This record gives sequence, C-alpha cells and structure tokens, in this order.
Amino acid sequence: MIDYGKMTYEVPEEWYEGVYKDEKECTQGSRSFSMLHEEKSEECWLFIHGYRGYPGEMVRPAVDLFDAGYDVYVPRLPGHGTCGKDFIRSHSKDWMGVASNALADLKTKYKTVHLLGHSMGTAMAAILGCKDPQVGKIVYVSLSFENNQMKQPARLMLKLLSPFTPKVRCKWHLSKRYHQHYEGAPCDEAYLGEEYWKWFFTKQLLEYYKLLKEGLQMVKDYPHDHLVIYPLKDSVITEPSIRLYKEAVGSRANVVEIENGTHSILYDKDPEAEEKAVQAILKFAEKR
Repeated sequence: MIDYGKMTYEVPEEWYEGVYKDEKECTQGSRSFSMLHEEKSEECWLFIHGYRGYPGEMVRPAVDLFDAGYDVYVPRLPGHGTCGKDFIRSHSKDWMGVASNALADLKTKYKTVHLLGHSMGTAMAAILGCKDPQVGKIVYVSLSFENNQMKQPARLMLKLLSPFTPKVRCKWHLSKRYHQHYEGAPCDEAYLGEEYWKWFFTKQLLEYYKLLKEGLQMVKDYPHDHLVIYPLKDSVITEPSIRLYKEAVGSRANVVEIENGTHSILYDKDPEAEEKAVQAILKFAEKR
C-alpha cells in the first residue's frame, strides 16, 4: 500500500517562471508532487513525464526511490493535465523550461541530481543530462527518440495542417486494465482522454518531434551511467528508438528488456512487468 501522507502536492513555484501559465486547474492525478525526507537526502531524483502525460503516472517508482532513501521531485509540465486548450497554447520551450528550472534549482540543494524520464521525458532527460556534467544517473523509461506514429509522411501532413487545424481526432478508448497508483485513481482517466488522448495536436506533435531529434543527438556524447527500460510490447515508440539509441552509443548501451511491458510500464496492466521495471530502476539507482 502506498502511504500518500509522504507526498506533498507541490514543487517550487519558481520552476514555472518564464513559461506558459495554465488557465485551468490540473486534475487530481496531474498535480506536481515531491517526496522529501525530514533529514534531507544528499541525492535526489527529478522525474520528467511524457507527452500528454502527467505526474500521477510516475507515482510507483517515486515511492520506491523515496523508500530507498532519495528525495524525489515530479513536476507537471505546462499544458499537461489541465485541458486541451492549455495544451495547444504550450510549446516545447515551456516543457523544457520547467525541467531546466527544476534541475538548476535542485543542483543548488543536493550533492547529486539524478534524472528519470518517461517517453518524451527521456528525450528531455537526455538534453538536460548531456549538457550538464553535474547530473548523476539517468533512467530512460519507454525510450523516445522516434515514434511509430511520426514517420516522414505524417510529419509533412502535420506541417501542412498545423497553421489551420490545431487538433485532429484519433482513436482512443478508456481501458480499466492499467494499474494507476496516484491518490484517488483512476478518477481522471475519462476526462484526460477526452481532452488529450482522443486528439492529434498538430503543432504540439511537431514540437515533440523536435525534442526527440535533439535528444538523440545529445545522447551520443552522454558520459554518465544510464539505464534504458525497454518494454517489449511498446507499440508506440520503443523499437525504433532502441535501434537508434544503440547505433548512437554503441558499447555503452545499457538496456533491460521487460517481456510483457507496454508503453505505460510504470503503471502497467501486467503487474509482474511493472514490478520488474521498478526493481531494475532501484537496482540501478543503488549501484555504486
């Protein structure tokens, strides 16, 4: 059982300076949160969630790393977890702005800051970590350097549509098979589906792809210890991303394959796959 009393639903306000300000309140599961020990740890983890994702998706590894002795911070990226209108008004500079502000602030407070990114958050973690030798370890979950839905014809179509059409409907249905861990789950799923997951957002997808390309370029020179969690049933992005990653880093590749894991491995419909992923993250975190 998760002790939600250990969670504080806030992160420093200054992390949001200079970025898009959401007009709508975020949902319960989308709240930024932190988990801090009474006696501050020397090391912390900064989590970065994915495109159209939210902090509540990352509760499980946050709790386990906190129990292992680390302080943990999970900020909500602008435009996420509120409404589709906010998302359309946000851009990659806003998403990266919060992550960059958070890292800069945490570096003044902790001896070491480690990064964990999920999906788009993996590209953002690569961009941040590879520019900063003070970053410690990085965990990439559902690695995102390419996207099966963003092949060249689709990108060209998005460029044509984006000046005139902010979003295009896509297929999505509510599934109750995933094991969300945020407090009050799964109360937000239907609402977030209607606002985010039923739509292709034309400009935001192009912004997302820019981050993917930059992340791939940066990871080639990444000097630090890192881990890739590769869910083998990830139909969204992982297989081409893994191939590009291995080509980029060569013998430095460090991949843990999770046989039945999906893109949503941190709250997977297969509890055993989720457990394997979290245990791999903990083992990596504790590695000296």
